[in-house]
Parts: sequence; structure tokens; C-alpha cells
Amino acid sequence: MFKSKIKASVFAMLMLTGLIASSAQAQDGYFNIDGLTAGLQPKVNINFGPAMMAGFAETMGNSNPDMSTVLGGIYGVRLMVFEDLDDTSDLAVEIDLAVNELIGEGWTQALQVREDDEQVDLFMLESGQYVTGMVLMVRESNETVVMANIHGEMDPVLVGRMVGSGNMFDGFDLDSIFEGNNGD
Repeated sequence: MFKSKIKASVFAMLMLTGLIASSAQAQDGYFNIDGLTAGLQPKVNINFGPAMMAGFAETMGNSNPDMSTVLGGIYGVRLMVFEDLDDTSDLAVEIDLAVNELIGEGWTQALQVREDDEQVDLFMLESGQYVTGMVLMVRESNETVVMANIHGEMDPVLVGRMVGSGNMFDGFDLDSIFEGNNGD
């Protein structure tokens, strides 16, 4: 079960990664989601900087050159997943404050979903025709919270071509990443 949650989280981050396109001022797309944890420890905690992203880009070089180029342009990926929480009210307060901060700093609320106990907010920071960063915050059934930030510089034409081709994740094998892990 836990292994599938990690795979789903990594897949969600890669989907977001594939959708970003940014300018040379991509550092402006950084948003510190660490301050939103309300003192809780995430079950999944990913914090990759430019060196790790360059390494991931290199591994994709032969099998999916377009994805390699996209990954090579990312400055940072931050993902935190909180699960099996008794109470998400402290996180909810922090997320509400972050929503107001993002709006106040000029981020666009690209997606907002409110259904029953679920809430999804996706913010993008745009510069001209480019996106310089994305922030995703998901609250699900008062027990699960996912927060992510991606920032970097990528070619939007290349991203569009990959998405349109349906070959976005060719050569990317999540199972090999988790090979040898007997826990779910």
C-alpha cells in the first residue's frame, strides 16, 4: 500500500514537471512549502535540487531525449505527503494562509477543486508566455495532505510536443526505482 502511494506521488510530481515551462528567472517560481507543515513529519519527503535533476535528466538521455531536456531544466522539486493523520486542521490553516500569500504575490490559481472533504489548489507563477513555478496543495478526506513545488526553466514547445505525442514517460520505469522494496 505504502509503495503504491509513493509511486502515485512520484507520478503526480512527474506530471507537474512535464507541464512546467519557464523563463531564465525560474528561481522566482520557488515557494517554500516547508513552512506549511504545522510541525508534522511527512511520510514522503522529496527535496531535489539542480544536481539531482541533472542526474535524472542524464538517465533519460537515451530512452527519452525530450524528457531528459525537460528534467535538465528543472531547478528544484519539493514534495511532501502526509498520510493517516488524525486531524489536518493545523495543516488546513497553513494551506489557507499559503493560498492567500500566493495570490498576494501574483501567482495565478490555475485549478481549484472543492468536493466533500477534498480540496485541490494548483497555483502557477507566469512571466509572459512562460510559467516560472507551480505549487500544488491537496487535502483529501481529512487524513491526507500533499504539497509540492516545482521550479525551473523548460521549453513550452517541447513540453507540448511530449504531452501531445503521448510518449511523455517513455523510458521511465517507476518499478525499477522501487525494485527490492518488499513493503507496500
